Formats: sequence, C-alpha cells, structure tokens
Amino acid sequence: MRHRTHPTSIRTRIYLAMIVCVAVVVSTFAISSSYLFRRYEVEDCVEYAYGLCGLVSDEIDPELVNDYLARGYEAPGYGAIRDRLYELRAAYPDVEYLYVYQIQQDGCHVVFDLDTDAVPANEPGEVVEFDPSFLPHLDALLAGENVEPVISNDKYGYLLTVYAPLYDKSGACVCYVAVDFLMGEINEYVEQVMLSVVTVSAVFLLLLAVVGFALARQRIVRPLARMEDQAYRDGLTGVQNKAAYEERAHALSSAIEEGKAVFAILMIDINFLKRVNDTYGHEKGDAYLRKSCDLMCSVFGKDRVYRYGGDEFVVVLENGELVEATSLLYDFREAVGLQLADESLAEWERVSAAAGMAVYDPKTDATVQDVLERADQDMYEHKRAMRAERAD
Repeated sequence: MRHRTHPTSIRTRIYLAMIVCVAVVVSTFAISSSYLFRRYEVEDCVEYAYGLCGLVSDEIDPELVNDYLARGYEAPGYGAIRDRLYELRAAYPDVEYLYVYQIQQDGCHVVFDLDTDAVPANEPGEVVEFDPSFLPHLDALLAGENVEPVISNDKYGYLLTVYAPLYDKSGACVCYVAVDFLMGEINEYVEQVMLSVVTVSAVFLLLLAVVGFALARQRIVRPLARMEDQAYRDGLTGVQNKAAYEERAHALSSAIEEGKAVFAILMIDINFLKRVNDTYGHEKGDAYLRKSCDLMCSVFGKDRVYRYGGDEFVVVLENGELVEATSLLYDFREAVGLQLADESLAEWERVSAAAGMAVYDPKTDATVQDVLERADQDMYEHKRAMRAERAD
C-alpha cells in the first residue's frame, strides 16, 4: 500500500538536503582553500628564504670556506661575517635557523651556525649527523646540486628548510646556505586566516541558504504539498478521497495490532443521485453531491470525511471523538430530515442520505474492514427505515 508523505516531511527533506549542500560547500571550500593557501604560504616562505640565502652568499667568499672550516673563529673575517649573519637573521623575523654547512660523506661540516634561544650553535668544523630528512636528497647534496625545499619534523621542530648551494670560481659547490622556517607558525597563520575566511563564507552561505529556504518553500515545498494534497483530495467535493481513507485505515490497522485502537466508522450513502442526474443533468447531480458533502462536513468536520465511492462517504472518529459519535450520527440524520422537509428547496437541493455507524470492538473485529462492513450494514438498515417511512 502506498503511504502518504506528510507535507512537513517533504519540507524537512528539502531543507535537510539544502543544509547538507551548504555544509558540503563550506567544508569543500575550507579544505581546498586551506590547502591552496598553505601551499601559497610555503611557496612565499621559500621565495623569502632564497632571498635571504642570496644575501648570506654575498657575505661569504667561497674560496675561503675551507679556511673557515679549518680555523673557525681564528680565520680572517670569520667573526665579522658571523655578526653579519646575525644581523640578516634579525632582519627576517620569520626565520628560525640560519646556518652554512659543507656536505661530506661523514655528515654536515659546520661552516657557520647561529645561536637561538633554544638551541646553541655548533662550532665551526664540527660534524653534524645527517637528519633523516636529508637522506632522500643526500646524493644531490653531495653532488652540489640544487634540491627542493624539505619539510621535516625532528628534534629541531616542524621545519621548512631551503638549501642554496655556494660555488667557487671553478664551479664546485663548497657549501650550502640553509634557512629554516617553523612550519607550526606557518600552519597557525594559515589556520587563523582560513578561520576568518571560512567564517565570512559560512555567514554568506547561511544568508544564501535562508534565501534558498524561502525560495524552496515558495517554489518547491508548497507546490509539492499542494500536488500531494490533491492526490488525496476528491476533485468534486474537496474532501479526502479513497486513497486517503486507505492510508487512514492502514494507521488504524497498526493501532489494532498494538492494542491501542479506539475508533468508530460511519458509512453514508447519498440517496437519489442517479435520479437527480437523469432528471436534472449531471451539473445538478454534482451540485447535489457537493451539498450533501457540505452537510456532512458541517456535522463531522471536513478532516474526518472521505469520499469512498461515487455516492458513498466514510467518516472516521477516533479516541476522544467517540464520546460524541452517537450524537453526531443523530445530528446528521436530523439535518438530513430537515433538508427533506424543506419544500422551498428544489429536489436536487434537498439532501437525502442514509448513515450507519460501527464502533471498533476488539472481541468481534479483527480488522478495520470488519468495522467498515458493520457500519455498512447499519447504514442499509437506516436506508430501509427511510424507505419504509416514505412508503407510509
């Protein structure tokens, strides 16, 4: 059986889909933007570092590098160059470490190294073991070639390192100038910027979502709700149709299975519809049906009335409504009697209908259909009584 989807469910699904779309867009934008911006920051730092490497290289005479390694502080001009390197590093506050190494098979031979607050400088000529991050580039470094910037995470921290070779007059690489940036600071800056960007973007997308929700409600949700409502409405009378009743019956069946069912069904059959159609035409017959339905709705309420067939209607009363079920049935029969007695009305305006009712009894009713059939029997008893009254 096809189950009716409540309009609220349609609206909820559409809104949830829009929220998911907004969340996906924001997440995708955040991730891609963060990646691209981080990449841009790294590239910017690399360019920045190569600029510093160039300035350091200008201060060092490559022909004297071996002398600096052998004599260290005693080498002519060594102290002045080292002081100049401190000045250059101070001019680049984003730089964490600045050093000059000669790469040999046994390790990194210190040409220049600078103290930091956390790490004291290595002495000239001291051999430093290769960091694991060096190993993939070791052959290129030993050959004096240019190497790509390296990102490493070791005892010195999470670093971005740039190496720039320094060549002597013969074209041989005598050492490398190296600059380290703290990747943590780069990432922190990227996160701060991206947080601002994502926040602004999220607010913007939220505003778009609000507008989208409004448009969706106007252009999608309401039309869909109207279409679905029309699928469960009788086009002539405007009350709910048989499909809607079957949906209601399904819910009642579930209540029966759970032992929670408390309901009554009224079956109403419109009399003389064929005669009105044959005598006055189908236009008057339709008006007769609508007037009959209006009378039902005025007594039972429109949301309780279902057009079950051509001239048959069903009314469903549940739970607390059962208290007034009998009186409502009496009110309807009385209203029909008043209509029939009103000679000022044309024949097609005087509603005649038989009505019967059955209350669900768990001892005798196994299904909703059992209750409907008992209501139908009661309706036919009323119809026979009406015929007998007319005969008198």
